[in-house]
Amino acid sequence: MGELKNFAAEQQAVIERAKNAGRQAYLAALGLVEVLKAEGEKLQAIDVNAKTEELKAKAQELKTKLQAVDVKAEAGKLQAIDLKAKAEELKALALELKGKVLAVDAKAEVEKLLAEVQKLFAELVAKGEQRAA
Repeated sequence: MGELKNFAAEQQAVIERAKNAGRQAYLAALGLVEVLKAEGEKLQAIDVNAKTEELKAKAQELKTKLQAVDVKAEAGKLQAIDLKAKAEELKALALELKGKVLAVDAKAEVEKLLAEVQKLFAELVAKGEQRAA
C-alpha cells in the first residue's frame, strides 16, 4: 500500500511540475507579445516619408562620391601592392587567430550563452506576469 502512495505522490509531483512549466511558457509568450507590441508601436511612429527622403539624400551623396573616384589611380594602387608580402602577413594573422580560437574555453562560452538565454526567458516570464495581472 505504501508503494502505491509513493507512486501517486510522484505522479502528482510530475503533474505539478508540468503545470508550472506550462504556466511559465504561457507567461513567457505573454511577455513576448508585450515586447512585440512595443516594437510595433515604435515602427508605427516612424515617419516613412522622412526616412525615404533621408535615404534618397544618402544615395545621392554616395553617387556623387562614386563619380569622384579616379578608377585608373585606384587600379594603379592595387597593382603596386606586394601580393607575396600580403600573403605572408595574412598567414601570420591566420596562425595568430588559430591560436586565439584554440584558447577559447568553449564550455565557458556555452555556459555564458545558456545564462543569457535563461535571463531572457525570465524577463519574458516577468513581462507575461505583468500583462496577466
